[in-house]
Amino acid sequence: MEILQDKVLGRHLFEKYSSNPKNWNFIISTSPFRDGFFDATVSNNEEVWQLKIDSIYKPIPMVIGTRLDADSGKLQKLTSGNNVMFGYRELGSSAIMDILEKLTQEQQDNVTKDSNIEEGTNLNSILSSLEPVIPVKGKDYAYGPFVYTERNHISSNEYQKNVAEQLSMKLRDNIRSRYSSYT
Repeated sequence: MEILQDKVLGRHLFEKYSSNPKNWNFIISTSPFRDGFFDATVSNNEEVWQLKIDSIYKPIPMVIGTRLDADSGKLQKLTSGNNVMFGYRELGSSAIMDILEKLTQEQQDNVTKDSNIEEGTNLNSILSSLEPVIPVKGKDYAYGPFVYTERNHISSNEYQKNVAEQLSMKLRDNIRSRYSSYT
C-alpha cells in the first residue's frame, strides 16, 4: 500500500481530476476510531481514495491517503441522488449574479414561509447546472461541495479498518516528527 501525503497527494489527485473532472465525490466524516482525526473518501468512477486529515479547522491541514481496492461504482450509488458532484466550477459574473439572485429569493421564501422550497435547493440547482471543469490560472472558480457526515460511506470491512489504522498511525508519526512536543 502506497501512502501519499500533503502536496504529493494533492498533486496526484488533482492530476486524476484533470484527466476527467466529472463524477467526483469528496466526503469527510468523523473517524470511528476516536483517533482525533477526520476520515475522507475521494472517489470518481474509476477509483476510491481513503484519506486521514489532522484537522478541518485550519487552512492547511496535514493529509495522508492511499488508493483503496474498493468498488467505486458502489460508492457512487451511495452518494448519488440529489447531491451535487464535487468539482471546480467557473464563476463568471453571470453565474455569480444568478447565485446571488437565487439565494436572495430563497431567503425571502424562507422568511415569508409561503414556499415549501427546501433550504439550499436553489444553490444546488445552480451548482448542478455548472459543469465541472479543469481550472486554469487567471479565472475564478468555486470548488466543492465537500459532504460532511457522521460516518464514513465506505463499508467498514477488515481491509478498510486496517487501512484506516495504518493511515492514523502514519499521520500521528508525521505530526510527532513535525511537532516534537506532540504526544
